[in-house]
Amino acid sequence: MKKINILIIEDTILTAQKMKRTLEWAGYHVVAIASRSENALEVMFQNEIDIIIADINIKGEINGIETARLIQNNFNVPVIFLTSYHDDNTLREASNVDFTGYIVKPYLDSHLLREVKLASLRYGLSDKIEEIPLPNNYVYDAKNRTLMKGSTNIKLTKKEEQFLHILIQNKNHIVSNEHIDLALWHDSITCDENRRQLLFRLRKKVPDLEIQTIKREGYVIKIPEKVI
Repeated sequence: MKKINILIIEDTILTAQKMKRTLEWAGYHVVAIASRSENALEVMFQNEIDIIIADINIKGEINGIETARLIQNNFNVPVIFLTSYHDDNTLREASNVDFTGYIVKPYLDSHLLREVKLASLRYGLSDKIEEIPLPNNYVYDAKNRTLMKGSTNIKLTKKEEQFLHILIQNKNHIVSNEHIDLALWHDSITCDENRRQLLFRLRKKVPDLEIQTIKREGYVIKIPEKVI
């Protein structure tokens, strides 16, 4: 499965690392964290980047807005701005760049993921994701969010589909309870019983998929490398 590649331009390391964890939990690939304009430009010329998340107020002679403008002179890539300010002057300066989203600190993880999702849809990046072969003759279409077993379409509820999608995006890695709550219940911390019941229903529909519960941590779907 091809993942969407993201470059984070942020000079506050704690903010950047938190953002990286959230994005990678959601199935994206953070290629690099750049703290200055020159670092960001170097990453762009050496890697295939799909989305940029840039703090407007990075340190150095060139701020995040000007860095994004320089990048877009050479690459057709969506930019999401991150800033501590929310005023007309900042928006006017940012309007010189074709940015797709605007996140004000402190932000909710759900807001970050929503802006990245909107950018990926606007630029057609979801087309990068291919059909994913799974064990026991299952095939998951991540673009259309459908699961097939042979020629049979496995009908899933919305939450079952969301749960399975997150697990497959993070195949062979534990997805935390907190991340599942964020993705499925939108910032509300749900009770363990809701997750258990959801998994119970999903396992009944896909008994041949190995979905494991990791006590007090989260869940993982096991997919052998030879199938991926």
